[in-house]
Amino acid sequence: MYTCGPTVYAPAHIGNLRTFVVSDWLRRVLEWNNYQVTAVMNVTDVDDKTIKGSRAAGVPLPSFTKPFEETFFADLDSLNIERPTHTPLATEYIKPIIEMIDILLQRDLAYQAVDGIYFRVAKAKDYGALAQLKFNPTATQSRIGSDQYDKEAASDFALWKFWQAADGEVGWEAPFGRGRPGWHIECSAMIRTLLGDTIDFHLGGTDLIFPHHTNEMAQSEAVTGRPLANHWLHIAFVNMANSKMAKSEGNIITLAEIIVRGVPSLAYRYWLLSAHYRTVMNFSWEALAGAANSLRRLRHYVFDLSEKNKSGGKTGIINQEYLSKFTEAINDDLNLPVALSIVWQLLGDYSPASPDMLTTILEFDKVLGFDLASATEPEVFSEIPNEVKQLVIDRESAREVNDFSRADSLRQEITTAGYAIEDTPEGPRLRKK
Repeated sequence: MYTCGPTVYAPAHIGNLRTFVVSDWLRRVLEWNNYQVTAVMNVTDVDDKTIKGSRAAGVPLPSFTKPFEETFFADLDSLNIERPTHTPLATEYIKPIIEMIDILLQRDLAYQAVDGIYFRVAKAKDYGALAQLKFNPTATQSRIGSDQYDKEAASDFALWKFWQAADGEVGWEAPFGRGRPGWHIECSAMIRTLLGDTIDFHLGGTDLIFPHHTNEMAQSEAVTGRPLANHWLHIAFVNMANSKMAKSEGNIITLAEIIVRGVPSLAYRYWLLSAHYRTVMNFSWEALAGAANSLRRLRHYVFDLSEKNKSGGKTGIINQEYLSKFTEAINDDLNLPVALSIVWQLLGDYSPASPDMLTTILEFDKVLGFDLASATEPEVFSEIPNEVKQLVIDRESAREVNDFSRADSLRQEITTAGYAIEDTPEGPRLRKK
């Protein structure tokens, strides 16, 4: 499986990160079904944006991109995303990129223009089929475009960009001229080198269907003569106020901002399970606060189960009825929202003293990825009355939506019930007065 990874010119926002969480869920589901998975996620460390950023910062390209790359992988770790088998940098694959372009030139599927090497879209088989486009690849380029780029057709896209002064020190020697790769050819070369001509799954955001994935498919299949991917998964946007979250729109939220607000990063992973991966989601802090409370409750339950079964000394077995329901959901186009609801059904249907419940939930968490096995509480939550637990959860919800008057009122109720509450970065702590 191949997932189009980040372009490291700025921190990834949470809309970007949705794709990588879904990619992680797909990998976990495949492994759940006993497949051996080779997962590749590329890192685009050379393109127009990274070069522009490094020039503006006055530092070499690798020095500019490396911190963003490190931040990205720290975000993956924070979201409990398993590291892919390979995380190649585009700059490490210049040789296979040049080799693919050479093949396309030899087959007259590419040509040299004033500013670079271009792919002849008119010769691509079924171009635009992935995006369900009715495409006219023979449309001529406008006069302005022709003067600037010398392209044969407006739809032709760059495989290689010849070096220009604005590129500074960024450039590689090639038989067809010094320059750098176009964006689309980078992914094609990495896929072909690491995974072969045809892969099982190709993932990315819906915004990549056209032109990126469409162009990837065209150039890869022109070289290999084989389908690029058997299955394509495209993950829907995360919106802010009903507008696509994007750096260009200035309406982004990073994972670091979530953590600074005292919300655990895994709460974002939990929130993503409130909708199917092909459904557009509208982010709000209130919705995230609700997800954080639900995840906190789930971890409390798992901790309680662990404590009860630790004292009982029993080893549970996986509940086959719920295993069947869970497996059916995750294998139905990753219907993970239903899979999560099955976990809550299980908690409501069986006695907390049952070791089978704990064993079953921890088995399901191998797919969900909430790291429930590490659930801890500074004070055994099961010893706190249920009504006090609910007051704590309600207070957390009020604080998340800045309803501090209600939060203060709930704190007073907790105090009246005989408990002192302390707010910490890990969440509220209770102690008996």
